[in-house]
Order: sequence, then C-alpha cells, then structure tokens
Amino acid sequence: MRRSITIRTILMITLLMVIPKAFSQIVSEPFEFQFENETLRGLIEKPYNQKSNTIIVIIPGYGRTDFVNGNWYAKLRKELVAFGLNVVFWDKMGCGNSDGEFDINQPVENSADEAIAAIQEIKRLKIPGSEKIGFWGISRAGWIVPLINEQFPIDFWISVSGTDDKENFGYLLKSNLIIEGKNKEEAHKLYEAWMLGHKIFSTQGKIEDYERAIRPLRLDSLSRRLFGYSKVSEITEKDKRVYLQEQKQYISKGHFDVESGLWAYIDNFDRTLLKVNAPVLGLFGANDSQVDWRKTKKLYEETIGVNPDSKLTVKVFQNCNHTLNKCVTCGWREDLSDLKWQACDNYYETMKAWLKKHKIIE
Repeated sequence: MRRSITIRTILMITLLMVIPKAFSQIVSEPFEFQFENETLRGLIEKPYNQKSNTIIVIIPGYGRTDFVNGNWYAKLRKELVAFGLNVVFWDKMGCGNSDGEFDINQPVENSADEAIAAIQEIKRLKIPGSEKIGFWGISRAGWIVPLINEQFPIDFWISVSGTDDKENFGYLLKSNLIIEGKNKEEAHKLYEAWMLGHKIFSTQGKIEDYERAIRPLRLDSLSRRLFGYSKVSEITEKDKRVYLQEQKQYISKGHFDVESGLWAYIDNFDRTLLKVNAPVLGLFGANDSQVDWRKTKKLYEETIGVNPDSKLTVKVFQNCNHTLNKCVTCGWREDLSDLKWQACDNYYETMKAWLKKHKIIE
C-alpha cells in the first residue's frame, strides 16, 4: 500500500513537471548582447515543439523596463508566441538584469542603435527566424522602428499608439487636465503656458523668462499633482545650474520647430517613414490621452500609405487608451486594476488576422 502511494506520488510530481511546459506552449531562453560596452539581457520566447521562421522584436515606449523579473507584456508575449512567432525582448540599460546606467532621456537614435546591436547578435547566433525580423513597438517606438529600418530593412511592423513627428507632452498635459476636471478654456490656458515655457527653454532662453511663462502651472494645484510642478519660489543658484544643464542636454538631442512651437526628434520624419518598404499595422486607441493618434494616423496615411512598396493597415479601437486597454477616464494615471487590464476587444485577433493576411504566419 505504501509503495503504491509512493509510486502514484512520483507519477503525479513527474506529470506536474511536464504539463506546464506543454500547456504553456512557450520555451524561454536567455538572450544577451553587448551595447556601448555594457551587457543588456532579456529573453527569447519560442513556440513549444514548433519551429518558427519569423522573429518579432518588442520595442517598448518611454521609461524604465522590467521585462524579465517583472514579467512585463506577459499577455502580449504569450499571444505572439501562440501565433507562431519567436519573440525577442530585453531590458533597457540599467533596468532589470541589464548592466549600465539608465538614461530617461536616451535619444531615439541611440535606442535604434541599441536594437540594431540586438539584431546583429540574433543573426550571429543564427536564431531560428532570423531571416525574417519584424517589430512590435509602442508609443516612442514609433520613432525608433523607422530609424532601425534605415540601417536594417524591416520585414513587418506593428505600430501601437505611434508618435507623429513632434513632441507630444503638450497634448498629454492638455488632455489629462480636461479628464481630471478642468474645462477646455482653463486647460488651454495652462497648455499655452507650457508652450511658451517650452519655447523659451528650447531656444536657449533665460530661466527667469521660463519661470515667468510657466507660473500658471506652478500656481495650479492640479498641474502640480499631475505633472510634478512645484510651487512658486525664489530662483536659486542651484536652480540656474540645473536649468542650464538640462537645457544643454535637451537642445543637443533634436531641434525646436518654430512653425508648430514643438520639439522635433527626427528631421524630415516623413521622409524616414517613406523608406519603410514593408507591411505596417497601425493600431490606435480612440481615447488615447498621451499621443495625438489622429495626427499620427494622418502622417502614416500620407507616407507609408502612399508608398507603392509598402502596405498600410490602420485600426482604431473605441473606448481604449494609449496602451490599448479598456478604460473609464482613459487618463494617463488611471488605475485599470478593476478592469483587470483588459485589452481592447479584438486587439489580438486583429494582429493575428493581419499577420496571416501578409503571410507572416500560417
């Protein structure tokens, strides 16, 4: 009797060890590469017991990442692998298990170079699917992927909440002030204060003029709470040093567009997009409060959409936010826990159908 129980116990433990691997349909392998003398680390996730001839690289948006330890983008990764794709991703420098120091203001050109270094390692290792490499990218990746394409012609691109050719913080500021209770007139006045301050800052203006311009934002309690503006105070010598340092760093990474009053990260971005000679799927949330998706959609249609060597598909999801999750207020700080971070209806189905249509997956 004891022996029978022991045997059954061993069989059950063995079965439990095997089942998760088979049911998860994912095989994970460590992936690392060198960039600027630092080691960046991530994973390669592949379909279990199935050979894939295509790789999709995930390019995240602004800010820190925690792909491996934090299991970021877990649902997306699982779905992409289920489609039959090999998925590659890594944490930014100084994030997760990656070495180096994180730079919140990393230039988009540098981010593109980082991805190119990863692609070169993928090809050097001859990872299955390295003959066909495409990208899934969100937000800021809308600048990065076209820059990657200039050095490494991409095979396909899923652009989620992509950016247009200009700075988008002003749109984020105005949209979220309205969401949080300001009327349109109040929000516009605060937006104009930001615009004026941004212009002074971006054209090497003095800190005194900058502070005078953004004073309405410092006086407004909602702007302080949402965007971190401190209360009005005397300008110290330290304030002046920090201002000049940040100004110098910022100005070195792009140029101020006089006509629009906004910062442009990539010169002639429309020409850069015209060089994308691959199928592109542009996905947008109709309630995106961080990026003006209407401008991006129009830009894509006027560039990728008229390129005879490319094929553009655009889908706008109603009642969805910047990350293509269902939302109530759709503000950038909204806690979506009660909604269980649900993706937009037919979000994954749309990607799968598009991948099949362009014969990227079977």
